[in-house]
Amino acid sequence: MQYFISVFISAFLIFQIQPIISKIILPWFGGGASVWTTCMLFFQFFLLIGYLYAYILTKILKVKHQIVVHLVFLLCSLFLLPYNISDIQNTLSSGPPTWAVLKVLFLGLGFPYLILSANTPLLQHWFTRETNGANPYRLYAISNIGSFLALVSYPVLFEPFMTLDWQVKMWSSIYYLFVLLVAWIFFIVVKQNNKDSHFIPEHIINPKVGSFRLILWFMLSALGVVLLVSTTNALTQNVPPVPFLWLAPLAIYLLTYVVTFSNLGIYVRYLWLPFFMLLSFVALLIYFIGGQFDIITQLLIYLLILLCGCMICHGELNSLKPKQGNTTLFYLVLSCGGVFGSFLVSFVAKSVFDEFLEFPLAIFSVLVLATASLLWNKQDILVDAKPILSGVNHRHLSILAAGSTVVALVWLLAFSKLNNQYQQYDIAKARNFYGILTVKDITKDKVNERRLIDGTTSHGSQSLPLSKSAVPLSYYRPGTGVQLVIEELSSDINLQVGIIGLGVGALAAYGQPGDHYTFYELNPLVSDFANEYFSYLDRSNAAVDVKLGDARVTLQHELDLGLNNGFDLLIIDAFSGDLIPTHLMTNEAFLLYQQHIKTQGVMALHLSNRHLSLLPVIIQHSITLDMQVMLFETPGNGNEHDAQWVVLTNNSRITQSPNLIYKQSVISKEQYKKVLWTDDYSSLLPILKVLN
Repeated sequence: MQYFISVFISAFLIFQIQPIISKIILPWFGGGASVWTTCMLFFQFFLLIGYLYAYILTKILKVKHQIVVHLVFLLCSLFLLPYNISDIQNTLSSGPPTWAVLKVLFLGLGFPYLILSANTPLLQHWFTRETNGANPYRLYAISNIGSFLALVSYPVLFEPFMTLDWQVKMWSSIYYLFVLLVAWIFFIVVKQNNKDSHFIPEHIINPKVGSFRLILWFMLSALGVVLLVSTTNALTQNVPPVPFLWLAPLAIYLLTYVVTFSNLGIYVRYLWLPFFMLLSFVALLIYFIGGQFDIITQLLIYLLILLCGCMICHGELNSLKPKQGNTTLFYLVLSCGGVFGSFLVSFVAKSVFDEFLEFPLAIFSVLVLATASLLWNKQDILVDAKPILSGVNHRHLSILAAGSTVVALVWLLAFSKLNNQYQQYDIAKARNFYGILTVKDITKDKVNERRLIDGTTSHGSQSLPLSKSAVPLSYYRPGTGVQLVIEELSSDINLQVGIIGLGVGALAAYGQPGDHYTFYELNPLVSDFANEYFSYLDRSNAAVDVKLGDARVTLQHELDLGLNNGFDLLIIDAFSGDLIPTHLMTNEAFLLYQQHIKTQGVMALHLSNRHLSLLPVIIQHSITLDMQVMLFETPGNGNEHDAQWVVLTNNSRITQSPNLIYKQSVISKEQYKKVLWTDDYSSLLPILKVLN
């Protein structure tokens, strides 16, 4: 029993800290999907280091000495635990964002996470020796259940009711109790080891493993992680990467491990593989036009694809696992594959691809690797459980392999054709840590304009040819809320305007001589594209500055230096696609904004969003700041985007303007739920359009 308790708690702690620390550091690096991807790489890598440590420990030391060494390391890790957010924030550093994220995670959590990661393979190794070579995979199932429960419980039991600081304290406290429990368990194990020392033949502890089997372990493990991370990335391209959207795919991923490594016989090849063949074409649909679906539909489709793909990867892994010994080697190879998969998505994909190709490539690779595994299983006489796991004979395996090959080829041809059509208007494309930017010249029917696309969402456009007109289009066109406010304010004064989010720089077109426009932009690629492919910034009559870096961090730094910008108008439009950097929308952020505007200053927020209704959040902030709120909704009438702008101000010139009063939309505050976002708490559920 002591083995099961220890494995369960260590697995729970490993996966409980992942959403906690990821949510803490998310706003420090811009709030984008790549933050979670980089965190996944860290977790996978330190899982590998933990498994490597366990593997080496079991090879060079006797069981009693292994226990002593591991217990000493556990005790040392107590001095390196994070006890509050400030302990993690003190490790914050500058540099390329990917490396900065990894450094923060390493300094804030590295050693305790490594030691926790080694716990399960070590205990499984000791369990095999203590029980005379008994099947250790019950412990693996317990480990996966603990991991799964940690992920499922976090957004339901912990995140809604505890601040992040208390979550960190809770986790570290449980870690202390865990170390005490493990010390007691180790004492019992050593005592039993001295009393009942059994000799286990070497062929049971460490049977030989063929090289091709090792390759299959590695490739199947890597592909499962690539599918997991790329699916999570796809989900959070246009929706804020909140813990639920991280944890749901990860929970599905772990659930497939639990199911396939159990004795339930749920993985049946001739059912799951044909189903995935069908889903692969659904994946094509969601990849190219997923933004047209509501978030619930997207979530269900992506998770179904992930479930089926991981069932195939992990089902094949289960058929190839060692029967008794070599568990530490098995986990080491699986962990190597996991790290390799995360590395492919976090580093290689961003360096090699200028578009989001890892998701479709993962779909194609499942079909290819499934074919290879099926062909190998025909030859592999060691896999004596094949009939139980798959329910098909060799002839059926050949049919499945042939079908998978044909579908893979048809799928690849379909993807290539659709992708070429989708890219026909592209004139520039680039990718970095913050996402994928594309410049398209759309010349079709009555449309003749250049657009900047972030992911799948337009971030501004300009009429072609550029020399003809610099009149803003889309969400910033004349008649929208932001244009009306600028027009009202600039009638008799020179404006100091701050704008969080550059886009194509369209708002600079409203600048007048004597005005000063300061843009705050996180993504340096956006600045490069706005200057190179659009003319709004060059043609502006106002003085224009672009400050690179996270807007909130920059504004706070300016305030710390005693610089109050005294903006007449502060515009918040820093959304990537439909993705909202939640740290720019919290109560603390709005208090910071208020300090950077004049007493009669104005905040204007762009809230157009396909999936989320942010108005309840802004209404609550207006109450906290004691500012009046005005809503401007401008329909696109089929030719343009619908634009929604909200204004916060106590400036009577704005609130009592006959023109603005006439054009504003009526707000009934009573019809909206009370939704307060803070740095410690934010939830998407109250503002999801599909649920409200």
